[in-house]
Amino acid sequence: MKSDRSAATPAGSGAFSVVERVRYPDVDPAGIIYFGAYARFIDIVESERFRSLGFTYASLEAFGIVLARVHVEFDFFKPAQLDDELVLRLRVAGVGIHSVRLKVDIHRASDEALLAEARLVTACVDHETRKSKPLPPEFADALRAKIKER
Repeated sequence: MKSDRSAATPAGSGAFSVVERVRYPDVDPAGIIYFGAYARFIDIVESERFRSLGFTYASLEAFGIVLARVHVEFDFFKPAQLDDELVLRLRVAGVGIHSVRLKVDIHRASDEALLAEARLVTACVDHETRKSKPLPPEFADALRAKIKER
């Protein structure tokens, strides 16, 4: 039996991609993806990108930090439907002292149609105080290196 999720793979042009299937809880009664379900897909590609760089959320917590989403912006172009395979392509758009800007393009795998784009800002905060904290240098450097690959 073939797995629904392919292994995460680099996609060229500085992008990182993951394939994920639209599942029943992601859709409305018409079988079309509910806009809020895209958040799950964003979390998947973001966590797999960080993992590919050697950083899991658990390892980031070991630095005493958590990553908090502080801005999300979506543009929707075409609907995804139940059982569509989506190609999620993430690019690191910028790395600041306390935050990371990411861009995610969501394509349907069967025809490569661009379905949606997301722009995100994730801030680094202290795990205990929830106050802004600089990104761990190793993590920031790994992310910045991906910007240079474009």
